[in-house]
Amino acid sequence: MMPATSPYAIGQRWRCRGRHATETPVLTINRIDAHPLGGEILHVSVTHARIRHPSLREGFLTTFAHLPVIGQVLERSGAELVGAATPDPAYLDGYHQWKQAFDAGQAGSYGIPLAEILDLIETMLARRND
Repeated sequence: MMPATSPYAIGQRWRCRGRHATETPVLTINRIDAHPLGGEILHVSVTHARIRHPSLREGFLTTFAHLPVIGQVLERSGAELVGAATPDPAYLDGYHQWKQAFDAGQAGSYGIPLAEILDLIETMLARRND
């Protein structure tokens, strides 16, 4: 059950601070789950990012289909509501993998600023290519 006062809704698009002037990531809320310990988990897609990805020909990933976050990520990222969109069905594969791991106690959700999350994703992608 979602808190009645939640500022978040499925389909909302939030522009967040990126890591540099040319990065203005936008989060689209695709799904909202109640967190078993209270609060909610927002399942978002990220667009307009510039995540270095060594194995891609262009060298950058600009979208990320599924990221589980809590509301503090938007608060800590200077998020601004910029509109609404239809949820992106591309998130479903990542969501189902995450949900299985979450139910098994092997996954969680992010609570740090989006810029830090993007740095972590870049680091993870770079390690895959080492």
